[in-house]
Amino acid sequence: MSRPPFPPCTVTLETIDHGPVTFDCPPWCIGHGWQVGAGIGRNDVTHASVRVKAAAETEAHGLVPLLSSRISWAPFSELFPLVDVELYVQHSFPAEDIAHVAAGLRKAAERLELLAAEAIRLRGDVR
Repeated sequence: MSRPPFPPCTVTLETIDHGPVTFDCPPWCIGHGWQVGAGIGRNDVTHASVRVKAAAETEAHGLVPLLSSRISWAPFSELFPLVDVELYVQHSFPAEDIAHVAAGLRKAAERLELLAAEAIRLRGDVR
């Protein structure tokens, strides 16, 4: 996973426990628009990367989402970036679709490994 070309920025969010909190965003952060006005505490302030997804195209169910993952970091409550992982799939498939599902799961595993490697690399940026 390469760094997205997000410009450096400083953000101020209103928190319910510490009032306005100002902080710098790392270059991989997509922004904090989703946290503005959300009634969050300072420990809830979270940097998030773009989402990484994987899916499988099946005959029985069409495109089946398998994975949504991203790097996240709550700098006031976590020491370093973590990897958020959401796995989806709960269907009955005909045997012919299983090869497609398995291929999608292998792709999901590859993407998770790349995301984990990037999160490990980013630890050097925050220590």
